[in-house]
Amino acid sequence: MGKSEHNTPRAFRLRPLVCEIFRVPYSVHFAADIDAPADLLLRALEVLLEIAASMESISGTSAFWSEAHSANAELTLGGWRFEYRIHHRDRRILVVAARQLGPQVRSS
Repeated sequence: MGKSEHNTPRAFRLRPLVCEIFRVPYSVHFAADIDAPADLLLRALEVLLEIAASMESISGTSAFWSEAHSANAELTLGGWRFEYRIHHRDRRILVVAARQLGPQVRSS
């Protein structure tokens, strides 16, 4: 062993041997043509990241995934509706549309 290997902490050297499959967290992306106020985009990002974190605990064989792949989901914030798709295989959420709702619909 070279000198640099001797100075490496044992836990660090063994880490690759005991690592399980690394699960990449979901990422959130907005389609280029999404045009909503910046503060709402930031809030939508925060909520979608929370949704993404909760999806981590759903089994890959759950019926949830077939439903999630069949249609867009919706998120209503501050008088806007954001439509998004969940791409489980790519581990990403893509916001595909945003539109302002009428004055009678408000949600935060």
